[in-house]
Amino acid sequence: MRSIAKSFLSLLASAAVIALLSSCEDADELFTVRRASVDVGVADVGDSVSAQFTFKNNSSKDMTLSFIPECDCTTVNQEYMKLGPGKNGRLEVKVAVENRGEFVKYIFVQAAGSEDFLTVSVKGHTK
Repeated sequence: MRSIAKSFLSLLASAAVIALLSSCEDADELFTVRRASVDVGVADVGDSVSAQFTFKNNSSKDMTLSFIPECDCTTVNQEYMKLGPGKNGRLEVKVAVENRGEFVKYIFVQAAGSEDFLTVSVKGHTK
């Protein structure tokens, strides 16, 4: 009986992990991002690091996404992106590494006409 309970709990835990991992691509959401965080690894202070994010329009209508970096040390290759229904688009992000230690920089993403937003991040650390 005990081994059945353990097996059931293990199965339940696995299902919860699968549901959590697949929620990033939930078709009920207006738009999704393939990876919400990119770890660029090790960089030198004064260097610039780059990351890419891929967004998908999950709606049946054209949509415009706007991108707002949290600070001046983070730049994006476009302020807006238009995506057709079911289409993907790529955002390029550059971060100037200004201080020693770990860093995390955020970009806020919002679909036009929506109050909801998504946050993506670029993280890493210095030598």
